[in-house]
Amino acid sequence: MSHLFAEHYARLLHRGERRLLLLTGEELACQQHAEQLWLSGGLWLGNGPDSVMSQPMQHTMSWLGQEYPLVILNAFCGLSPDMLGAVGGTVRAGGLLVLLMPPLADWPQFADPDYRRYVSQPEEVTRCYPHFLQRLQRLLTQDGSVWHWDLSSGTLHHPLPELPAAEWQIIPDRTGCLSTEQHHAREAVLACAMAARPYPLVVMADRGRGKSAALGLAAQQLLAQGKRIIVTAPSQQSARTLLQHSGQHPALFFYSPEALLEQDIPADLLLIDEAAAIPAALLRQLQQRYQRVVYATTIHGYEGSGHGFELRMCRWLASQWPQWQQVTLTAPLRWAASDPLEPLLARILLLDADACEPPAPTSALKAEQITSAQLLQDEDLLRQLFGLLILAHYQTSPTDLRLLLDCPDIEIWLWRDEVAIYGVALLMREGPIDAALAEQIRAGRRRPRGQLLPQTLLAHCGYLAAAGYRYLRVMRIAIHPACQQQGQGGRFIAALTAHYLLHADFLGCSFAATPELLHFWRKQGWQAVRLGLSKDVATGCHAAVLLTALRPELQPQLSAWQQQFQQHLPVWLAHILNDLAADIVLPLLQPATSEPLTAQEQQDLLAFTDHHRSPDHSWPAVTRAMQVSAGELAQLPAAMAALLIQRFWQGKSWAWLAEQHQLAGQKAVVQQLRRVVKRLLSPPGCSGEEQ
Repeated sequence: MSHLFAEHYARLLHRGERRLLLLTGEELACQQHAEQLWLSGGLWLGNGPDSVMSQPMQHTMSWLGQEYPLVILNAFCGLSPDMLGAVGGTVRAGGLLVLLMPPLADWPQFADPDYRRYVSQPEEVTRCYPHFLQRLQRLLTQDGSVWHWDLSSGTLHHPLPELPAAEWQIIPDRTGCLSTEQHHAREAVLACAMAARPYPLVVMADRGRGKSAALGLAAQQLLAQGKRIIVTAPSQQSARTLLQHSGQHPALFFYSPEALLEQDIPADLLLIDEAAAIPAALLRQLQQRYQRVVYATTIHGYEGSGHGFELRMCRWLASQWPQWQQVTLTAPLRWAASDPLEPLLARILLLDADACEPPAPTSALKAEQITSAQLLQDEDLLRQLFGLLILAHYQTSPTDLRLLLDCPDIEIWLWRDEVAIYGVALLMREGPIDAALAEQIRAGRRRPRGQLLPQTLLAHCGYLAAAGYRYLRVMRIAIHPACQQQGQGGRFIAALTAHYLLHADFLGCSFAATPELLHFWRKQGWQAVRLGLSKDVATGCHAAVLLTALRPELQPQLSAWQQQFQQHLPVWLAHILNDLAADIVLPLLQPATSEPLTAQEQQDLLAFTDHHRSPDHSWPAVTRAMQVSAGELAQLPAAMAALLIQRFWQGKSWAWLAEQHQLAGQKAVVQQLRRVVKRLLSPPGCSGEEQ
């Protein structure tokens, strides 16, 4: 280290603590002074001097799982909140995180390259608000642990840490564990692997507590005993610490969650690292397939919230696997408990934002629109709002915080009474798109950032008219878990719809399609206009797009889009969506405007339902009936509707259908199909068929 920090570094090492050094001034001067600290090496992100092997700002984060005595983040290249949160964990005890920034007074005017991600066109960055940087400025200047080297004035504020009574040190035990808690977690993993009856185990901790290492140490012993262990995580980088502590055993393999579900990979134990950053739907499928599963998750993390994981996954585990177990690690191992850097980053990025449970409402709730400027001035409100978002969505990240504060096109709504906040909604203004750009988007030659709703209608559906409308896209809507299943979400949506009647043309949403979410939005009267033809890598689900028209004169346009989707859906189900679950298909079905069945088709259907015509010869007539009666099909009992969809739209085999529906072979399946088609064609209230 530079002589300026030699004594400070020695004391930090003795204390087991880390510090943030804010180095402000002109960019070239900041780089030159940071170069003085580089003598001991480390990690430099962003532009740097020629003498430094710097890494570009990127999202691969290939350095995850490594530790450095010095990390320099050149924020002149863009201050990514996710990057800041991730890189803070790579600073080892006694080290420095150095942030290169303009002079403090210039931050509100700083043209941060990171603004580019919050607008559609590069020239629009001047519309972004500086609220994230203003809040960061306030938090850093208020925190006494932050060192500040101001090159503009030549001042250096770096209080010398006191010498501790005893040197901080961590000594591993004979198993490689660094604490009693970590040893207990390792033993819990071993017990889960060896138990006569399989059960899931959840290991929770904040960053730096040794949870991933505990899984790796346990895996090393189990592999030595001949057990088949496999690992999954949001990315292989996320599992690096686990894999390192397994001794890089050649028999320990990493697979993505999707690969584990698509392939038949046997294992005695599945280890899932950073589980909170994986969709709950995927986790549930993995649990049902492998049964003996260990989940490691960060309580307050930039990759996903452990509190959200508790709501979405732990409650389900408890209901399905009463013998499930949980272990929590509290003491940090990679730095001392007195380390100020980790809590500072948590405050800056709201990693520790928890939504307080509101009291039962004493009056009718109302929707209230607020601005990001209000959030900048009200830290408690910001924490409550962001805490709700963390609870509601597993992928809420620090970048969402900056989006909330800086994006010029976002609209922020609270669902509240005079006492408490019960919900939050974030809406994004999108469209219209000028005609020339719209043509290029429809032709597949341009794909500008953002503008999700009009772009998907142009690029994927080919609807040129979609470019001319104004949309409000519901990015996030969250109701506190204590107030769910009470109709609050629907009332919140109704209030937003009423507000925007004169301010937009359509309200819309795009989300990872699950049966629960599809049913919620369809219950609000929104109409499906698109389903992604492949699963999203991040969510493991197909993306659904639903819209509602805000004025009667726009309903014919929406109906045209909706009917086009209804006509295309059976074609896709026969081919590219052949494996789409029926409980996803059903809420997408809407009453059709197809030509009514012909007399010949009605005779063909009667020959199938009441006589002995084979299903194959009846196929054209049945598929026509399903399309003409799509609304009635969606109202059938789920198992009945699924049988029709799986045979006549998806072409599933007789053996597959018999197994899935627990029927005794092809003959029983055909008999049930005859009953279901007859019920589909019966007038409401006139069917006496059994459920």
